Amino acid sequence: MSDLTGKNIVITGASSGIGEALAIEAATRGARVAIVARRADRLADVLARCQQSSPESTMIVADLADLDVIDGLASQLIASLDGRVDVLINNAGVPKRKRTDQMTSEDVEVVMAINYFSPVRLTLAMLPHMLERNSGDIVNVSSMGVHMAAFGVSAYSASKA
Repeated sequence: MSDLTGKNIVITGASSGIGEALAIEAATRGARVAIVARRADRLADVLARCQQSSPESTMIVADLADLDVIDGLASQLIASLDGRVDVLINNAGVPKRKRTDQMTSEDVEVVMAINYFSPVRLTLAMLPHMLERNSGDIVNVSSMGVHMAAFGVSAYSASKA
């Protein structure tokens, strides 16, 4: 990442892992970040670290498995960043570590909701805002599981592809 001073960046799945690291690094490089995840306590810890470098950073607690929240979430994110989202990073992801023959349709639906449908819906909700401004970048975080078979994560690999 280069200098991100003045950029407004949304990062989903920011309470741990790649999302957490991206949020802290972006804030350190001058971005104001709006972080999203379902675990409020962990998200608050990440926000506190981001605010050390970027005091105007913010967080929104949302469970992206609930697809009905996406349109409202997009509006909240845009408002929390003073009407301008420069970068949307769709990072949230959840695996269901089960053998395929032990998975239920509900397991697959949760994985697909979080890993596939929520990024699609959030992108579609943010796209008019970006097109109106004629500016914006969208990053979808995938997985190495797309390129190789991994035991117990068939739904995850499919959703990230």
